Order: sequence, then C-alpha cells, then structure tokens
Amino acid sequence: MRQLMQRKHPKQGPTGKLLRRRRAQRPQDSELFHALLENIVDYAIFMLDADGRVMSWNVGAERVKGYAKEEIVGQHFSRFYLPEDIERGRPQHGLQVASTEGRFEEEGWRLRRDRSLFWANVIITPVRGPTGNLLGFVKVTRDLTERRLTAQRLESSEARLHAFMDHSPSLMFVKDPQGRYVYVNDAFTRSFGLEQSEVIAHSDAEIFAPELAVQFATNDAEALATRSGIAFEEVARYSDGQLHTSIVHKFPIFDLQGHVIALGGVATDITERKRLEDALRQRNVQLRTAIRTEIELRQRQEHLKEIANRDPLTGVANRIFLHQRAEHAIATCRRSGRVIALLFIDLDQFKNINDTLGHIAGDEVLRQVATRLSGCLREVDTIARLGGDEFIVLLEDMDSAEQVTHVTTRMKTVLADPIALEGHAIRVTSSIGVAIYPRDGADLSTLTRVADLAMYRGKQLGGNTVTYYTPDLDSPETGA
Repeated sequence: MRQLMQRKHPKQGPTGKLLRRRRAQRPQDSELFHALLENIVDYAIFMLDADGRVMSWNVGAERVKGYAKEEIVGQHFSRFYLPEDIERGRPQHGLQVASTEGRFEEEGWRLRRDRSLFWANVIITPVRGPTGNLLGFVKVTRDLTERRLTAQRLESSEARLHAFMDHSPSLMFVKDPQGRYVYVNDAFTRSFGLEQSEVIAHSDAEIFAPELAVQFATNDAEALATRSGIAFEEVARYSDGQLHTSIVHKFPIFDLQGHVIALGGVATDITERKRLEDALRQRNVQLRTAIRTEIELRQRQEHLKEIANRDPLTGVANRIFLHQRAEHAIATCRRSGRVIALLFIDLDQFKNINDTLGHIAGDEVLRQVATRLSGCLREVDTIARLGGDEFIVLLEDMDSAEQVTHVTTRMKTVLADPIALEGHAIRVTSSIGVAIYPRDGADLSTLTRVADLAMYRGKQLGGNTVTYYTPDLDSPETGA
C-alpha cells in the first residue's frame, strides 16, 4: 500500500523548488495516513492486488475477520465468502463491477477465521496508476450483524403485530395528524369493501359519504383534544349494505418528546349486541306490560271477590263470607279445644229512624254502626251484615266468657255515643244475643238460630241488652 501511495508522478507545472518541497512533505503525509488507516478499529480496511490477493491488513480487519496480518497477507480475499458464493463467482464479480464502474457495494454473509458468519457491508474501490492502469483495490468492510439482527427482530415484531391486527375481528387504523390513513387492518378494508390503495394516504372525506366523514372527523378531534383517548359510538354502512354500530376507541399517539404524531383507533362492532339489547328492552316492555295486566287482573279479581264477600252498603262481610269464616273457625277450634262466640246484633227501634229521617239517613246510621262495631274487634274476628239492621259477629279463639263480655261491653259503649246526622243527634242501642261453640251448637246454622233466640229475649226485656243463650229459651213458654 505504501509503495502505491509513494509512486512518483511526472512534473506538471510547479517550479523545481516547489516540487522539491512537496516531495519532502509527501512521505510524512503518507505515513500519517497509513497509520490512521492501520488503527481504525470499526472498519476492516485493506488493499487487494489486481487479482484479489490481500496486500495490507488493518486493526479493524483483524478484529472483524479474526485473521492476524501475517496469516492473511498474500491470501485471496475469496476465503471470506461462503462456498456457494464462491461457486457462483461473487468475489470476482465484485472486483469486475468495481473495476468497470468505479465502485461496488453490497451486503451479505461473510466468514470469519473461525468459520462463524457475520453480516457485512462491503465497498470495493479500484486504485489506478497515473496512466489509468489498475493497481489493485481498496476494500472496506463493516460488521452490521447486530444491526441486521435488530432489524430482523423489528421486522419480526412488526410482522407479528400486523398478523395479530389483521386477524382481529375489530377494525384497526392509524391516521396522521392531517387525518390521512397510514395503516388499516384487513377487517377495516373488508368491512367497507375497499382496497388498501383506496384507503392509505387518503382522508375520510375522500373515502366516505360527507355525513359519515364529518362524524369521524368530529370524534377524531375530540379524542386528540383529550390527549388520553375516548370511546365513541359510531354508525356506518358496511359493504353488506347494512348500518353497523361500533364502539370506537380513539387515542392520540405520541413521540418521545410528547408531540402527537398520529391517531389510533379500534372499532368493535356491537350491532348484534345492540339488536339483542333492543330485543331485550322490547321484551322487558312487554313483560312489564304483562305484569301490569296480571296485577290489574288480580286486583280486579280481588275487587270482585271483595264485592262478592262484602255487604255493599256497610263494607263488612256478607252471609257468604261469614259462612266460609265460620267453617274455618269451627274446624280450627275443634282441633285446639278453644271456643267461638257468635253475637247476633239487632238495632233497637231502627224502624223509627227510617220513618222519621228517611232511608238515606238510615243507611248512613247502618254504615257508622258497622264501623264502630268493627273497631271493637280483632283481626281474626269477623263482622257480617245479614240484612236490614241485623249484624252477626264471629269471635274466634276465645279463652272464656269473660272475654266475650269485654267485647260486648265495649260495643255497647261505642254505640252509646250519639251519631250526628243532618243536624240530629241520633242515639242507637242494640240487643245482642250470644251463643258459644261448642256448648250451644256445632255449626253456624245452629249457633245463629240460638243466638237469635237470645237476642229476641233481650228485645222482650226492653232492648239495649246482652243475652246469652240458655236451653230454656227453646221452650214454647219463652218463645215469641
């Protein structure tokens, strides 16, 4: 190499003195340049003769290729190539291209001394003499193995990412800050029936109908403004001709300095879910309507049952309901051994109220009497109106006659208070006949009959009385 650099050149113009000065400086410059090349460690820099044999070897070449200088100088540079490359003539091809075109560059796998591979960037430059004759070649080799592996890992990672996104059923896209698409996955193009070339580098306004483009652009701007991303519900017509509803998560993408460089988006089709939700909502409406109808029907049935079981004038039980309660009470007491009291109540001189004040006033008196009597009873007790001014009270689950007396006394007390009606203070008294189950009878009919006898006896005694049935009331002498 030094010999090539130190070849004499013919004089061309300078004066003899200046030429001698330059000649004195050239060896020092050459030695400095040679030392610089020899000590470069990041590049393998060496000379080849015209046939491709190694003529020089720097520190970088020793580090990259693993050969010591004394091992490689004089050897042909083809030993750095793979056998199949040698067979195809690649070493000689590189020299030929460099010789004819002035430069040759390529990247490929090369062999180190230990036969391990490295990825090399190779530049071959011809060296010519003053007359243009080929003296040899300068070859510069750089080890790019790590960079290639990094690029391969990056490419592999990108390939996996693209494969993942292209196999995702969700629509995925990336737009630049101007709103132009720089990436869309297969689901995006498939859903809209577009080719990649029809989407990439185009904006929504160039692809979609105006109202849809405005919807997308408005949501894009809002997502970018949040700087953290936001979800939208967007409706668009797909290639199947149907409107599809999607939940679209849009988010800004930042560079390392925190500047927005793109907008990302993931759209999940929720059309079927919306359809099911609407169907469920409609079903719920129908169910609520059916429930309301059922409640209304039950309420109506209860009302009808109430009407059927209640006296229309006073609201207390009628004969039908009294009979049902009495049967139940008698069956219960038959098992428990407790007693039932049946009170037959008839208002004293009620006919005079109807005759003097009229039937409307009489009806009001009956309603108030029923209310006052009901207030004297427990929840388990029953009061019923037989008709006219006659009432029956069924006292269930009684312990003793004293309890019955307590109830009848209270009834007489509440009825003693005057009833204010149309400016009149009406005083009402009653005759109460009492029969006890099972002592006085085993069924409602018998109990009602004997209680009626006891009530009638009270009437005979002047009214406003409580009379208990005794067997002697059945004798003809004590009858009406």
